[in-house]
Amino acid sequence: MNTFFKAISLCLLGILALCSSPKPVANESVVPAEKLNLAVTYIANEGVLISSGGKQVLIDGLHREYKPDYAFPPPVLLESLESARAPYDKLNLILVSHIHLDHFHPQSTGLHLANNPKAILISSDQVADGVKKDFVDFQKIESRVQRSTPEWKTKEVHEVAGMKLSVLGLRHGSERFSWIQNLGYLLEIDGKKLLHLGDADLTAENFASFRLNQEGIDVAFIPYWYLLSSQGRSIVRDLIKPKRILAVHISPAQAVQVTEQLKSLAPEAIALTKILETKNF
Repeated sequence: MNTFFKAISLCLLGILALCSSPKPVANESVVPAEKLNLAVTYIANEGVLISSGGKQVLIDGLHREYKPDYAFPPPVLLESLESARAPYDKLNLILVSHIHLDHFHPQSTGLHLANNPKAILISSDQVADGVKKDFVDFQKIESRVQRSTPEWKTKEVHEVAGMKLSVLGLRHGSERFSWIQNLGYLLEIDGKKLLHLGDADLTAENFASFRLNQEGIDVAFIPYWYLLSSQGRSIVRDLIKPKRILAVHISPAQAVQVTEQLKSLAPEAIALTKILETKNF
């Protein structure tokens, strides 16, 4: 009898041990791409910081005070960006749509590259030449300056730090800037697609060849004037077809007025006007 009860007790103890043992977890370090948090932080003008899964991409965010009509990073923010201080010390990729000074400053760009050895710049010949000409320590960063200048209506594709980047040859708006090399960027990061246009000319011909409406773009950074005209809204709706629209390039002096206009004409759009405001997707 004692032997019988001892056997029963041992069985019960074994069952309890199995129930209380921690269950194995399948590779906790791997997070499905659709679960990752994508954060977009407004820097100034068309400048945005994109963060996801430990990766960071800065587009048109390294520029200085230019004209009163344009938003620019205030001194404390600019110094942090140029010095690559946290949270800007983990940038993998710097993108510049074109050389206009409300989008790009050669010294600011060079300083960040010099202070952050992990970052690379991918931009046009004009931008690369600007950094080479005006940044005194260019030879120290030259290996991380990658030129990509696709012809109008063509694209070039790059793989960087687990991200796919399509560089789009988009003509700059207005005839007087026809000589400007304006780039669009289609960034694929952790299962999300984001589109930045720079100051792309507002014509259907500028976009049609890329078939962006078939890409399933999650977030598009759209110059606000596209959304104030029927032609521009048609381009966004039919040729880009983004799930979310962030309106950029809004002058501080016009922020209230433009925001109100967007509420009426493009209520689905979010106006980026507050520096360091972050949106999560």
